[in-house]
Amino acid sequence: MKRIIFSLVAVCLFLCANGKITPEQCQGSLRPYPKTTEQTAAPDSLTPVYLIHIGRHGSRFPAGPYSASTMLKALNKADSLKTLTPLGMQFKRLVENIIIRSVGRWGALDSIGMSEQRGIARRTVKRCAPLFENARMVSIASHSPRAIMSMYSFTHEISTQVPGISSYTFAGKEFDPLMRPFDADPTYKAYMKKKPYMDIYNKYVAKTAPNTVTRLLGKNYPATKRELQELSIIEYYNIANMEAMGMTNDWQPYFSEQEYEQLWSCFNLRQYFMHCKNTLSDAPANQSKPLLRDIISMLTATKQGKAEANIATYFAHQETVMPFMSLMKMTGTEFKGKDWSKLKNSVQDYFLCPMAANIQYTVYRGKSGTLYLRCDLNEHIISIKNDDRQYIKLDEAIAYFRSLAK
Repeated sequence: MKRIIFSLVAVCLFLCANGKITPEQCQGSLRPYPKTTEQTAAPDSLTPVYLIHIGRHGSRFPAGPYSASTMLKALNKADSLKTLTPLGMQFKRLVENIIIRSVGRWGALDSIGMSEQRGIARRTVKRCAPLFENARMVSIASHSPRAIMSMYSFTHEISTQVPGISSYTFAGKEFDPLMRPFDADPTYKAYMKKKPYMDIYNKYVAKTAPNTVTRLLGKNYPATKRELQELSIIEYYNIANMEAMGMTNDWQPYFSEQEYEQLWSCFNLRQYFMHCKNTLSDAPANQSKPLLRDIISMLTATKQGKAEANIATYFAHQETVMPFMSLMKMTGTEFKGKDWSKLKNSVQDYFLCPMAANIQYTVYRGKSGTLYLRCDLNEHIISIKNDDRQYIKLDEAIAYFRSLAK
């Protein structure tokens, strides 16, 4: 049978680009992990011998109070000025509820995030069952509590499924070059300090972002057009994060579907410039090279039969995972051109990096003894070199990875 030319990811991106982005997708990278029922089994001729899992933390409470407190400040001001609308009063109660739920838990992994990690772990054990016989697993996480708890949820579930597994977990700032390169890489830090993309972003927002917040603050609320657009994006952020913290994503009183998509596209453009190689800089992708080199060393040890463990897992952040995807030139991370209104058809943060987003590299041994590598993005097979192959020889994969790590 002829090999599938397009990976499942490429097909999904094509459909989204030529169809309608759904309200659920408009949550962007704030959306909970999509429901996945089962990972694709490998052919019977291949036996899994090594697994690398690189994952984002699961669903969480808002990362910090900025968006909620900024929104509440504007709503309170409108209330004091007697411009607040009935819809604004409704949204004020909603924001107050977000704050009440999140106090003492800003950024913390919630029960949804724990469940996401457990589900991914169960499906991984099922797909790679022979690998987990007499397995040794080493896991590291960034020092962030939500990354550590994601690691524990994942590894605990595997230990439940495979009681005899030897599992070792580590976390701390000593792993920042791998897990938090955005804090460790000087070139990327300089890029983010300068923010050379802000002119493009500002022009896009001015042209694209709808003024939805006036429905809350009232027509006589004193603010410039740009200030109202920025507040509308903050309004969007509060709503888009609701489902991940266990609240109903009740967007319909506040946005039309078109407005929801427009606000998401502004958020998505900013994510692209912050986390992907772009027309202005390679720094977002290049910060992931230490992690790639670590992976190359493990794959090389596996090839030589010298690997100390046969399962390696990493748990970190969107700021870790999405740049790595970009460095690896994964489908959906690249955009060519300067018509930024078209970026949303090529790069979609909701697809690449929802909560609990993950990349899995699995080494398989064929019956002849040849080693092959497969890559899964969010539990769907993708081609490693953006060609028509779902499995490539490990030697070829290592050589390709080395070319990207230079």
